[in-house]
Amino acid sequence: MIIQDKTRGSVLGAIQRQMNEIESKRTRERYNMMNYYEGLSSEMESDIKKYFDSDSLRQTPIMTESLTSKLVNARAIVYKQAPERQVDERYNEYISDLDSAMLRFERMCYLLGSVAMKSRWNEVEQKIDYVPLVEFYPVFEPYHEEPTGVFYPLYNHSKKLDRREQLFAYWSDEEHFVVDGKGNVVVNEDNPEGLNPYGVNPVVFAHRQVLTTDWFREGASDIVSMNRSINIMLTEMSLAMRLQMLGQPVLTSVDEASRLKLGVDKPLVLPESSDFRFESPGANLTQFIDAMRFFVDSVAYNNNLRTKWSVGKESMMSGEALKMSEIDLTESVMLDAQMVWRPVEDDRFKIDRAIVEYETNVSLDEEYSVDFSEPRFPESANDTRQQWDWEWSNNLSSKRDWYRKNNPDATEEQIDDIIEQVDNEETPQQNNGQQEFTLRNAL
Repeated sequence: MIIQDKTRGSVLGAIQRQMNEIESKRTRERYNMMNYYEGLSSEMESDIKKYFDSDSLRQTPIMTESLTSKLVNARAIVYKQAPERQVDERYNEYISDLDSAMLRFERMCYLLGSVAMKSRWNEVEQKIDYVPLVEFYPVFEPYHEEPTGVFYPLYNHSKKLDRREQLFAYWSDEEHFVVDGKGNVVVNEDNPEGLNPYGVNPVVFAHRQVLTTDWFREGASDIVSMNRSINIMLTEMSLAMRLQMLGQPVLTSVDEASRLKLGVDKPLVLPESSDFRFESPGANLTQFIDAMRFFVDSVAYNNNLRTKWSVGKESMMSGEALKMSEIDLTESVMLDAQMVWRPVEDDRFKIDRAIVEYETNVSLDEEYSVDFSEPRFPESANDTRQQWDWEWSNNLSSKRDWYRKNNPDATEEQIDDIIEQVDNEETPQQNNGQQEFTLRNAL
């Protein structure tokens, strides 16, 4: 959506034009992808009904599987291990569950291609909440790469609400106001002039890929398309299994077949030269299953993922061997961290800093850096013991580090109590061992 200038009239005119196209193809596709990610069976069933005749579907229920969320969550793992942020300590007092919000934000970005997230001040908790925006409409000035502003529908619990009755919020660096579905401004008594008190747009954008032909990037459409195909094939396989077990009754050379009644307690008398038999489909269900696995494997491979269909030697691989086998995934994740999420972190911190300064009069330091962790793979118990023994023997870590690693929610005081308790339990055992040794020598 393009505006000629930043004046209120130009913005409202663009919003009114957009209202007429609010149910665009892109919006419908994004919500459809969300349906597959959330595993909404009713929506997935409705999506594949057009591929089947209504009489066919009466033979068996529609089969649906939610594969989209599994693949997306397995690929979007930059924030699976919380990054280390070098920032003013006071900043941590004003954020609410930031790591979880960024993990959800990353997954939505990989699914949809382009997403937005709004930083919102919570008056009750006196902290910043993070609200993901699935449906939003950026506003551009001519020949500008980044949006000048953005508007999005305010959440409501009524699915039957008409678009003309819905409210939309608009944000830019200078303005913030609410409009209805007809493009009319809803006056706010607390902010009658519709100004942005923060001086910065509180909405941050993230893109899965670099800028190509469109500001909105392509998401995980290949995964959703594969999920749709698998649901179709599963339904077809369910029909084939039923027909193959029961068979399809077939009559030949019978003119009045409608008068015949079948049943285990009813004898069947056929006219001369007629024939009755059960036909079964000749499909090979094993090959059918292999074809579905190929679909999933090919899409997973294109997203740098490896599927595991059965428990075998792969389950006994060490953490280092598993890491080497997933080298493509590791490199892709670290590339995403540098090219996508480091700029997003910087933009979000600038927004949060402006909100905290306005709401609390606390001016946070501008210095901010993020250290993303490399994806970690599970290690065997023996590998873990050897690693800790090596670190302890070379004075690279202590028992406190071990307790902190295995109990990250514990405070430093609680860790001190645990160490003291363990030391007290070990001391009597060691003394008893020394007394027994001395007694054996004396005897």
